[in-house]
Amino acid sequence: MKIRIYSLFAALTAILMVASCTPSVPTSPTASGKSPKIYPDYKEVTIPCNIAPLTFEIIEPKADEVVTRFSANGKELLLSGKNVTPDLDDWRDLLSTFKTTGRLQVETFYQQDGKWYGNKAFGITVSSDPIDPYLSYRLIPPSYVAYEKLDIVQRDLTSYDEKVIYSNMMLSNDQSGQCINCHSYKNFKTDNMQFHARQHLGGTVFVHNGEMRKIDLKTDSTISAGVYPAFNPIYDVVAYSVNKTGQVFHTVHPDKVEVQDTESDLILYNPAKNTVSHIFNGKNDLEVFPTWSPDGRTLYFCSAHFEIKDSVNTITKEEILRYKDIKYNLLRARWNPDTYEFSEPDTLVNAASFGKSITLPRVSPDGRYVLFAMGEYGCFHVWHSDADICMLDLQTGKLNKLENTNSNDAESYPSWSSNGKWIMFSSRRDDTNYTRVYLAHVENSGRTSKAFLLPQSFPDYYNQFGKSYNRPEFMVEPVKFAPADAAEVLSGEAQKATYTQNCK
Repeated sequence: MKIRIYSLFAALTAILMVASCTPSVPTSPTASGKSPKIYPDYKEVTIPCNIAPLTFEIIEPKADEVVTRFSANGKELLLSGKNVTPDLDDWRDLLSTFKTTGRLQVETFYQQDGKWYGNKAFGITVSSDPIDPYLSYRLIPPSYVAYEKLDIVQRDLTSYDEKVIYSNMMLSNDQSGQCINCHSYKNFKTDNMQFHARQHLGGTVFVHNGEMRKIDLKTDSTISAGVYPAFNPIYDVVAYSVNKTGQVFHTVHPDKVEVQDTESDLILYNPAKNTVSHIFNGKNDLEVFPTWSPDGRTLYFCSAHFEIKDSVNTITKEEILRYKDIKYNLLRARWNPDTYEFSEPDTLVNAASFGKSITLPRVSPDGRYVLFAMGEYGCFHVWHSDADICMLDLQTGKLNKLENTNSNDAESYPSWSSNGKWIMFSSRRDDTNYTRVYLAHVENSGRTSKAFLLPQSFPDYYNQFGKSYNRPEFMVEPVKFAPADAAEVLSGEAQKATYTQNCK
């Protein structure tokens, strides 16, 4: 009986505490005349109707109390405290009121020295265009010549749930480390996907029609194993670049590192036959970053023409000395799926002619636009603070630098959502050191909205998380295998691909 009385007392106390903590909007606050300072900056962004709650900190150092009100379509959500962290169910309930694209109003109030003030309200546009429910990325600590713990992770965009796809620590040991990279999917699905493991127990974990195996894509006729992959969306082939890559370091330059290809070609892989063949391997051309059109019949890629001027130098030494002369153009070639033959490539954007370099192209799902990163030189723009995300309209030929979306720091690795309404890219705009995932809405005109940081469960998450987000990729479904399944496959022998003149 005493236990029951105590339980009832505890329940009533909890109810009273919740009631006493329920915030209310202050009556007749004085207008502060200023817009609130918040981190992350979600003011006047456009978000998808199915995104996880936006959490942010209201930066009012002298405030004693803070109240935030979200309101839309006759509903409101009130939260107290400088850390604004909406409950997932309350957030979904609020966003469910948007049957079409509309505006969510956000008001912030703060008390200082016993007096309440109201900041200028700001809006968040809620788009009726949903975003793909999943994305994946590699989490990597700052490193240059060594690596330890690396994870390829998938994140549920409608919540904060995160799950490891594979961790290199599963098979690494004190003597032998393992690098993992370049996860990729066919049509945003996971029955056909891949990622690479380098060094210890190296090979490509390749999932083909749901069956996982370990492939060795290096042959005697190619300069390396497959590096940057591109699944054909229609046909059962994958394009890769093969690369010999090295690093050099600046002593005083703020961009720190140059990652360069001393050699690179393009190959085609037939997973049904486990064969590879060359696509392009020009002697003085560095071909890299293949990507397909939605109909699977056109291959887009980047290529830089580079010739030695000083015969005393090796190609590697001269590339290091003339690193700013290496500029990549955007090319495309037609592919015949009946013969597996490619046409001679044509140049879509001669970026070198106006002193720029293009990398990492991606074609929109409707085939109209090509999204890419563009900087002053080189192929590894994640280290280049001048790099921006740009978009080419294939109908009009107009090249658009996405002013609303870019920042003054490095932008790189763009990708499209499956419905073509959202783009995602990595950016170092927060602190210049860590790449983080940013998202932006794409209008029918090809214009993009102000980019917003991938939301986390609490506002200070990124300030406490010392890893970069590498190669963000949209997914319409989660990966189906467990990390242990991939570890088991990597522990075994690789199936060695065979080189052929035509891998049909």
